Amino acid sequence: MIENNFDKLRPYTDKELPAAVNRIIEHKSFPQLCKMLYPNKSTDEVANILRSFKTIHEFQKNFALRMVLKIIESTTNGLTYSGLENIKDVNNFAHLLIANHRDIVLDSALMQAVFTENNLQTTQITVGDNLMTDQLFIDLAKLNKMFTLIRGGSKIQMYRNAILHSEYIRNLITNENESLWIAQRDGRTKDGNDKTQQGLIKMLIGNRKDFIQALRELNIVPVTISYEFESCAKSKTREIYISKHVEYQKYDNEDMKSVMAGFTTFKGRIHISFGKNINAILDKIKNSNLPNNEIVDVVVNELDKQFYTNYKLWPNNYIAFDLLNNSDKYSSEYTTEQKNTFIKYTDKIIDEIEFKDSEIKTILLGIYANPLKNKFGLN
Repeated sequence: MIENNFDKLRPYTDKELPAAVNRIIEHKSFPQLCKMLYPNKSTDEVANILRSFKTIHEFQKNFALRMVLKIIESTTNGLTYSGLENIKDVNNFAHLLIANHRDIVLDSALMQAVFTENNLQTTQITVGDNLMTDQLFIDLAKLNKMFTLIRGGSKIQMYRNAILHSEYIRNLITNENESLWIAQRDGRTKDGNDKTQQGLIKMLIGNRKDFIQALRELNIVPVTISYEFESCAKSKTREIYISKHVEYQKYDNEDMKSVMAGFTTFKGRIHISFGKNINAILDKIKNSNLPNNEIVDVVVNELDKQFYTNYKLWPNNYIAFDLLNNSDKYSSEYTTEQKNTFIKYTDKIIDEIEFKDSEIKTILLGIYANPLKNKFGLN
């Protein structure tokens, strides 16, 4: 019964590729996409390139990767990664990659680029149905192996959808032997604190009685992404400030604008760290007779520990901490030039936000200082 509903969630298959490609070519934004990715080719030439792809793998390797590399080239100072050996057998052994979440699309897209360039099988990726509003985005997402998380609805609908998501993920990993990327929480981390939601772990367990075995089967590996310059820092600061005073209301098309901002704004250096499979931790507590809620706590704490430990700190993180605390505790970690550059960057963001309140600066600096505080236990 549940498996019959998987079609509502799944990405496109190879058979659905031609129709999706034709819709992309016919979309009003296709000429703009061509100009960005293939500046020396006509739209007809690019259309023929797209129509030549026979499989999703070909589309990802020859088109989607080109998009990500273009973003890296034009808006970053390079992408590095570590710990890939922790999932080096990904082609034969599926994992659930639980990641911290800083950018709506780019976090997972960058990871896919790392996999593609290392000749590893790409993963499926979760994306909220709130983003599935424009046909171009839907087609690009589902051609990039994104599956849809259904959000909202009544309590009973949310429960049924959680079970559906859980069974889809479990089937994908244990039966289809295909890995999956999922964020540690609903929505991006806004304040720099990468904290895993308990609800995510409960969703993954679903209606299984044996919590530890249910989680072991998923081969969970935490993935941490660290941006030198935080993606969408201005909008995150603004949202946190508003939320402190009134209930925050999203404006029309806000999520898609955040996606585009993530693609176009400067991000400096980026690092992705692949952590260690948490099955070793689960094995330690297998015979401990812990209550189920404490098993969930153990998993959440282990994930957060790895997120904090594996977060790559940049000079900006140290500078922000010192500015917040009016100290020079970490002055050895940055130069005067780096400090001045960061101050100019934060001053510009503060000036662009319509609210003139000293709290804005505290929030913005906190976004950068919190990863350092978490890593060194300074909270």
